[in-house]
Amino acid sequence: MATQPRTSPAFISFLTILSSVVLAKYQYENVSPFAQHNIGMQISLFASFIYFMMVVVYEILDSDGIVKVEEDGRYLLILGHVRFLSGTAAATLLILILIPYFGWFFLVMWTMFLVKIACYWDKTFYNFDMFKNKKNANDREGGQEEQRPQV
Repeated sequence: MATQPRTSPAFISFLTILSSVVLAKYQYENVSPFAQHNIGMQISLFASFIYFMMVVVYEILDSDGIVKVEEDGRYLLILGHVRFLSGTAAATLLILILIPYFGWFFLVMWTMFLVKIACYWDKTFYNFDMFKNKKNANDREGGQEEQRPQV
């Protein structure tokens, strides 16, 4: 049975520390981080908001401590992926603001995770073997209403 882990308090603390370090970096320069890195800061705040909302939704839906994906449905797995992507996007953008070269490396890694997870989400939409198996099961049960002769 596949399970999804609960949220890590260490990761939430890591996001808090990164945010504090960004604010401390720009404290003595009399420049706001929003003035120099407007788009990065806005996306980071939005990703943090999405991450914390997914944590709250996950906590509401997960009453026994471990989310059982097979029993609760695929939507909980998707919530876990959105939580992962938004949390890592927030951390990656804050690192990009603090240490640009290292942050670009993390941003490339995050993009690879995004592509991998997006391909995984799309698997059910292009998995036509599922329909072939259903058709073969109907053929064995005599589920075809009309059989046409081959020409």
